[in-house]
Amino acid sequence: MRISTTQIFHSGISGIQRAQSDLDRTNMQMTSGKRILTAADDPAGATQALQLNAAVSATKQYQRNSDLALPRLELEDTQMTSTTNALQRVRELVVSGNNDTYNKDDRQTFANEIRQLRDVILGYANSKDANGEYLFGGIDSQQEPFQVDANGLVTYVGADGSGAVRQVEIATTRSLQVGDTGKAVFMDIPEQSGKVLEVVPGLTNTGSARVKDTGIVDSDAFSLKATDAFKVHFTDNAGSYEVLQSDGTALLDDTTGLPVTGTYVAGTPIEFAGRSISLSGTPQLDDNFTSRPAPYVSVFDTLDAIATALEAPVTDEASRQILTDASSTALLNIDASIDRISEISASVGVRLNNIDTQTAMNDERQVDLKSTLSDIQDLDYAEAVSRYKLQDTVLQAAQQTYTQTSRLTLFDFL
Repeated sequence: MRISTTQIFHSGISGIQRAQSDLDRTNMQMTSGKRILTAADDPAGATQALQLNAAVSATKQYQRNSDLALPRLELEDTQMTSTTNALQRVRELVVSGNNDTYNKDDRQTFANEIRQLRDVILGYANSKDANGEYLFGGIDSQQEPFQVDANGLVTYVGADGSGAVRQVEIATTRSLQVGDTGKAVFMDIPEQSGKVLEVVPGLTNTGSARVKDTGIVDSDAFSLKATDAFKVHFTDNAGSYEVLQSDGTALLDDTTGLPVTGTYVAGTPIEFAGRSISLSGTPQLDDNFTSRPAPYVSVFDTLDAIATALEAPVTDEASRQILTDASSTALLNIDASIDRISEISASVGVRLNNIDTQTAMNDERQVDLKSTLSDIQDLDYAEAVSRYKLQDTVLQAAQQTYTQTSRLTLFDFL
């Protein structure tokens, strides 16, 4: 076996380099606190660490989603409580306003307060969250969801239908709805009395006739057919009409037993079955308008209707009965509004509880994941310090050995 001077030098340098590399790697581990610096250090452990880090990041995102949803739902719950309190006050005013002991001025005062409370509730419906987004606009959160037209009618212009409210994930298999649409909360109140009507024009109407107003003109006659729908069908271009029942047969007058027919005159209501329809414009042949109980009534329509009823003069038994009927209708619909809001509040409460529960679970999951991740990739400092000292000793020995051997040549042994 031949040993050259060059080979001795190369061997010494390689030993020093290996010792230095080992010492540097240990130093980097101690600096970073990680056992695995590259995938080559522990391929299986590096794969596990990558998966665990992804799970930790996902859990943190779920927590951020919960943190964003929580204040919005809490604000919605607060607005629901405030709206319920306002409606309870309206209910008290309606009961008082229908009391014979109060005069016209008192009823006007009650009506004024009801209109003020209506504006307060409208303010709740158009409230914003901390980010400046409208609370009840659904996904159209940058647009004011409730708007008032020139006639004082409140309409909802926010998001509606499937996907109208954003959903956020708070866990891998759990998501929740962040808020509710204003339509669901304030507009789609199940009509309880059957005495609030809507008139729907036919889809194939060709004339210029439009619905102007609808109402109850005979409470007794209306109550007999309160849940029925009727169609006013125009039989020529001169305004002649007939009133049909839902099965297409003619409605018969309770007094004469004859079909209800007539000729439309602009400004004159069409009356039948205790109800009336006021139109504007000119109807044409085969135009029709359907009068039916409204399936829903908005909070704002209910308050506007009872305020108007309280403002009307009560001069005889007939006008007294109109106020009584209006008060009964208002009380039923106010109760329906309170029930609807209570239902929404209960749903919000469930979602808040789900966030609290899932937040606690996510916290526990993060602890478990980080603990497992620590077991895989974190450095054992006691072992590392001991190894560092040993590697430093090895490096010093390699350096000293190289220093000694570098002074020798083969000629020293000849």
